[in-house]
Amino acid sequence: MIRTAFEKDSNSEQAELFLLVKDYIKACIGNGVKEKFNKNTTSFYIKEGGVCSIKVKDDFIYVNWFQGAYLNDKFNLLKGKGNLSKNQKIYNLDIKMRETIRYYIKESFIRLVELDELKKIRKTI
Repeated sequence: MIRTAFEKDSNSEQAELFLLVKDYIKACIGNGVKEKFNKNTTSFYIKEGGVCSIKVKDDFIYVNWFQGAYLNDKFNLLKGKGNLSKNQKIYNLDIKMRETIRYYIKESFIRLVELDELKKIRKTI
């Protein structure tokens, strides 16, 4: 039987931090959040598209911001060589980390809404 990443991560040594980060992301996104559990990650979506995914890695939580390459990275925390997504490492959920998560979620919302509006415009042309 294939276990989901959520099952593995919520039973790992970093389970407490994983669950705190997961719940915080859900709270920041709000009522429209949808979670998807697969074998590699736990992902979060809004109606306009994907926001991020999380995964336990060694001694931190790995957040993959799906639109990371297009986000304004005022905290300079997003890393990665991908053309679209960028990653953030979370070692604790202190006030500073909460601020960065909230900020990147807001930036992701803006990007996803912009993309959604562009799709609508293209359909009418």
